[in-house]
Amino acid sequence: MRRASGVPFVSLKPYRGEAGDLIDPVVPEVSALMDRHLARASQVLPFDASDEAVFVAAVWPEAPSLRALLGTLDRRVALCRVDRADLLAAQERVDRSFGRFGQVAVAMGRLDPRELRAALRQQSNGGGRIGDVLISRGALRRLDVAQVAARQARLPFVDLLSGDGSDRARAAWDLMPEVFWRERSAVPIDRLGSRLVVAAEDPTDSQLAEDLETAFAGEVRVVATGRRDVQAALHRRYADEYLASARSERAGRRPLDSARELLSRGQKAGILVLGGVLAAALWRLPGQTAVALNALCQVGYLLLTLFKLWIFREPADGISETGVSDEELGLLAEADLPRYTVFVPLRGEANVLEALMRALEALDYPKDRLDVKLLLEADDPETVSAVFGSRLPDFVDVLVLPAAEPRTKPKACNFGLLHARGEYAVVYDAEDVPDPLQLRKALVAFRRAGPDVGCVQAKLSYYNKNQNLLTRWFTTEYAMWFGLLLPGLQRARMPIPLGGTSNHLRVDVLREIGGWDPYNVTEDADLGVRLHKAGYRTVMVDSETLEEANSEFVNWVRQRSRWVKGYIQTWLVHMRHPLQLWREMGPRGFFGFHAMVAGTPFTFLMNPIYWAMTTAWFLTYWGFVQQVFPSWLYYMGTGNLLLGTFTFAYLNMVAAYRRGDDDLVKYAVFGPVYWGLMSLAAAKALLQLVTRPSHWEKTAHGLTGAAAPPGEIGSATSTRRAG
Repeated sequence: MRRASGVPFVSLKPYRGEAGDLIDPVVPEVSALMDRHLARASQVLPFDASDEAVFVAAVWPEAPSLRALLGTLDRRVALCRVDRADLLAAQERVDRSFGRFGQVAVAMGRLDPRELRAALRQQSNGGGRIGDVLISRGALRRLDVAQVAARQARLPFVDLLSGDGSDRARAAWDLMPEVFWRERSAVPIDRLGSRLVVAAEDPTDSQLAEDLETAFAGEVRVVATGRRDVQAALHRRYADEYLASARSERAGRRPLDSARELLSRGQKAGILVLGGVLAAALWRLPGQTAVALNALCQVGYLLLTLFKLWIFREPADGISETGVSDEELGLLAEADLPRYTVFVPLRGEANVLEALMRALEALDYPKDRLDVKLLLEADDPETVSAVFGSRLPDFVDVLVLPAAEPRTKPKACNFGLLHARGEYAVVYDAEDVPDPLQLRKALVAFRRAGPDVGCVQAKLSYYNKNQNLLTRWFTTEYAMWFGLLLPGLQRARMPIPLGGTSNHLRVDVLREIGGWDPYNVTEDADLGVRLHKAGYRTVMVDSETLEEANSEFVNWVRQRSRWVKGYIQTWLVHMRHPLQLWREMGPRGFFGFHAMVAGTPFTFLMNPIYWAMTTAWFLTYWGFVQQVFPSWLYYMGTGNLLLGTFTFAYLNMVAAYRRGDDDLVKYAVFGPVYWGLMSLAAAKALLQLVTRPSHWEKTAHGLTGAAAPPGEIGSATSTRRAG
């Protein structure tokens, strides 16, 4: 380096190092600090940098116009003189280094050329962005892709997770609403006078800069960063807003459609009036009132039995759910598959994390279009530690919710919905083993059914069905529920209380109806009712997800009591305006809602009362029993007992047989014992409804000793017999 007119002279020609390797004095990433076109017009080139300064080579370092251009670097500049031919040759070398994405990744030493060729073949067959394809193949991490994209665009890369950037942009956040920063995956990182610096996942998004320049009325410079850097910055800035939205979005928009308050004022007044009338009737006419109440219960029980017989009838065409053929799956063009969000709420699930990752990896869907959200709680250190200590696939994002009430699964799902990037979404539990083709089958079902379908529900069953008697009963119950009952409701076009997992949803519809109710402990049933009220249908798809059946009685009671409590919550919420509900659902939907959502806990709560009265009569011939059962009512009650017991036992047997579980058919004969256990859980639910209405009874998983048998993953397809 020599000096001329006080400015040092520099050569930008490559030279041989001590080891004989060729060294280029121009660092491409440094050259990206200045706009390429302005640098060419002014014949300058930033070529190196230290902690103190940026070194800039210029053909005419004394030119007055350089002052404004060098000011855009926002750093101290060490100016050097260079020959024009030398500068032009250096600029050509820099331009060549910023080529196609794959070439840049190879040139940076981040990617093997053979892996690039394989990824390009995959992209030509299935579509997608090459960066996402490389991530899905495990060839690049998401941070690598962001850094390569920054170099390709000749933009600096900012590592926000490492603390780069400045805190001078606090006021700049308010230039745009939160939804703008979240949807554009960008965050402001520096503001100096009339200049704003924004870090974005896609710094080439021209619309981003235009929108910001309109709002800022100044110079906007966009630099590159990683998507997870953006997410972390958004969560630091908007943590309170995100939590408030997850907790109160539904309650704030339609408070009467939320279970945050168990009873409305009108319901409280109605209960007081009804209770007073009933007390007065029992006081003045105890015998007649008891007979009338008994008759109402018997008529209700009979109607529910007949309703389920009608629902369970075999359709004329033999079809009870949407089947998807191999030919239809083959017609799905890989390039046209949309992005799919998968919500997986986790709490106390460290022991099943490895099996969960295997099940997610087994999904037969382009990984570059999977958007998996693991939803964790900040006060669950064991699960948080296990997740962050694992090497997760790059299609998996981790969202940690601040510790706050209510501690419910729907609150976690609402938090995830804020950040969902997919066109469709599905909810899976931590122990689930879904059919690998399930996302594709749900997509076919959506496209075949039409725009009025807001949800596609897959069937659920258990992979540990033969562990003990309780798991066998549990499996036959699910076979009846998902194999007969829900498909029957679909045919009848009645509201379908969704399963707690494997419900596939259109994200736009989910946002339209306000997501999940975070205060409802059976959020799936509530969501199914609200979809129906909003005019959307739910259809069943012939695809199965395997879960772990509760094998321990106490754990089973927790789950079942939460389920029954949530059904009562859902009925109370939607009955706050009965006439409006009638108008929204129509007569058929209104009756189906009562039969399913109110009738299910009603039968569980009534069964032990009538069993006790029957036992008391045969043991003691108690006169009260004879008084409340005059002959006409006695015969109705006897008919209900025989018809109901036979019907439900028989249908459980049929459901197990149709599913292919011949070995479980004999256990369905003893179904009334299982119903007794359900009644116990229902009694607990009724007590908790008063004392802890939004308390979420956590179900422990991994009780089988292995979270999911390896042979089950990849083979979770449904079995169905005709007839």
